Amino acid sequence: MTTTLIITVAVIGFGLITGTITMIIIFKLLRNNKQKQHLRKSILMDGIPAEAVIHDITQTSSSMDGRPGVRLDLTVTQVDGRTFPTILETYIPVTHIPQFQKGNVIHVRYIANGNERKVEVEDAYLP
Repeated sequence: MTTTLIITVAVIGFGLITGTITMIIIFKLLRNNKQKQHLRKSILMDGIPAEAVIHDITQTSSSMDGRPGVRLDLTVTQVDGRTFPTILETYIPVTHIPQFQKGNVIHVRYIANGNERKVEVEDAYLP
Protein backbone atom coordinates (compact mmCIF):
# COMPACT_ATOMS: atom_id res chain seq x y z
CA MET A 1 0.00 0.00 0.00
CA THR A 2 1.17 3.45 -0.77
CA THR A 3 1.65 6.18 1.76
CA THR A 4 -1.07 8.26 0.12
CA LEU A 5 -3.62 5.47 0.54
CA ILE A 6 -2.71 4.96 4.19
CA ILE A 7 -3.02 8.68 4.91
CA THR A 8 -6.36 8.86 3.06
CA VAL A 9 -7.76 5.90 5.02
CA ALA A 10 -6.50 7.39 8.30
CA VAL A 11 -8.08 10.79 7.56
CA ILE A 12 -11.41 9.21 6.59
CA GLY A 13 -11.37 6.96 9.66
CA PHE A 14 -10.54 9.88 11.94
CA GLY A 15 -13.33 11.92 10.37
CA LEU A 16 -15.88 9.15 10.87
CA ILE A 17 -14.88 8.62 14.50
CA THR A 18 -14.94 12.31 15.41
CA GLY A 19 -18.20 12.83 13.51
CA THR A 20 -19.83 9.94 15.37
CA ILE A 21 -18.63 11.21 18.75
CA THR A 22 -19.89 14.71 17.93
CA MET A 23 -23.32 13.41 16.93
CA ILE A 24 -23.59 11.34 20.13
CA ILE A 25 -22.79 14.40 22.26
CA ILE A 26 -25.29 16.55 20.35
CA PHE A 27 -28.08 13.97 20.74
CA LYS A 28 -27.36 13.65 24.49
CA LEU A 29 -27.52 17.43 24.92
CA LEU A 30 -30.79 17.63 22.99
CA ARG A 31 -32.31 14.79 25.02
CA ASN A 32 -31.26 16.42 28.32
CA ASN A 33 -32.72 19.75 27.21
CA LYS A 34 -35.99 18.07 26.23
CA GLN A 35 -36.18 16.33 29.62
CA LYS A 36 -35.55 19.63 31.44
CA GLN A 37 -38.31 21.37 29.46
CA HIS A 38 -40.69 18.48 30.14
CA LEU A 39 -39.93 18.69 33.88
CA ARG A 40 -40.50 22.46 33.87
CA LYS A 41 -43.86 22.03 32.11
CA SER A 42 -44.92 19.27 34.49
CA ILE A 43 -44.07 21.46 37.51
CA LEU A 44 -46.19 24.26 36.08
CA MET A 45 -49.09 21.89 35.32
CA ASP A 46 -49.05 19.69 38.44
CA GLY A 47 -47.03 21.68 40.97
CA ILE A 48 -48.27 23.17 44.22
CA PRO A 49 -49.08 26.89 43.88
CA ALA A 50 -47.21 29.27 46.17
CA GLU A 51 -45.99 32.84 46.39
CA ALA A 52 -42.38 33.94 46.41
CA VAL A 53 -40.58 37.15 47.32
CA ILE A 54 -37.78 38.20 44.98
CA HIS A 55 -34.61 38.98 46.95
CA ASP A 56 -32.36 39.38 43.94
CA ILE A 57 -32.67 39.23 40.16
CA THR A 58 -29.68 38.98 37.86
CA GLN A 59 -29.72 38.82 34.08
CA THR A 60 -27.79 35.87 32.69
CA SER A 61 -25.94 35.89 29.40
CA SER A 62 -28.52 33.59 27.82
CA SER A 63 -31.80 34.23 26.07
CA MET A 64 -34.49 32.07 24.50
CA ASP A 65 -36.57 33.27 21.57
CA GLY A 66 -35.73 36.87 22.45
CA ARG A 67 -36.64 36.48 26.13
CA PRO A 68 -33.85 37.32 28.58
CA GLY A 69 -32.57 34.71 30.97
CA VAL A 70 -32.60 35.68 34.64
CA ARG A 71 -31.40 34.16 37.90
CA LEU A 72 -33.89 34.68 40.71
CA ASP A 73 -33.10 34.44 44.42
CA LEU A 74 -36.47 33.72 46.05
CA THR A 75 -38.07 32.89 49.35
CA VAL A 76 -41.09 30.70 48.64
CA THR A 77 -44.03 30.72 51.07
CA GLN A 78 -45.97 27.48 51.01
CA VAL A 79 -49.73 27.26 51.60
CA ASP A 80 -49.14 26.16 55.21
CA GLY A 81 -47.01 29.27 55.88
CA ARG A 82 -43.62 27.58 55.93
CA THR A 83 -40.91 29.14 53.76
CA PHE A 84 -37.85 27.92 51.93
CA PRO A 85 -35.17 29.70 49.90
CA THR A 86 -34.39 28.82 46.30
CA ILE A 87 -32.37 30.10 43.39
CA LEU A 88 -33.56 29.35 39.88
CA GLU A 89 -32.81 30.34 36.33
CA THR A 90 -35.63 31.03 33.91
CA TYR A 91 -36.65 33.17 30.94
CA ILE A 92 -39.19 35.95 31.21
CA PRO A 93 -41.11 37.79 28.52
CA VAL A 94 -39.96 41.38 28.11
CA THR A 95 -43.48 42.62 28.88
CA HIS A 96 -43.31 40.97 32.35
CA ILE A 97 -40.01 42.56 33.40
CA PRO A 98 -41.68 45.26 35.57
CA GLN A 99 -43.24 42.66 37.88
CA PHE A 100 -39.86 40.90 38.33
CA GLN A 101 -38.23 43.46 40.59
CA LYS A 102 -36.49 43.07 43.94
CA GLY A 103 -39.07 42.93 46.76
CA ASN A 104 -42.01 41.96 44.52
CA VAL A 105 -44.16 38.91 45.20
CA ILE A 106 -44.61 36.51 42.28
CA HIS A 107 -46.60 33.33 41.78
CA VAL A 108 -44.67 30.08 41.54
CA ARG A 109 -45.34 26.36 41.52
CA TYR A 110 -43.17 23.71 43.08
CA ILE A 111 -42.89 19.99 43.57
CA ALA A 112 -41.30 18.36 46.60
CA ASN A 113 -39.19 15.25 46.24
CA GLY A 114 -37.95 14.41 49.73
CA ASN A 115 -35.95 17.40 50.96
CA GLU A 116 -35.46 18.71 47.43
CA ARG A 117 -37.93 21.17 45.92
CA LYS A 118 -38.06 22.19 42.29
CA VAL A 119 -39.63 25.59 41.65
CA GLU A 120 -40.87 27.25 38.46
CA VAL A 121 -42.24 30.76 37.95
CA GLU A 122 -45.81 30.85 36.62
CA ASP A 123 -45.18 33.79 34.26
CA ALA A 124 -41.93 32.37 32.89
CA TYR A 125 -41.48 31.66 29.20
CA LEU A 126 -41.56 28.05 28.03
CA PRO A 127 -41.22 27.16 24.37
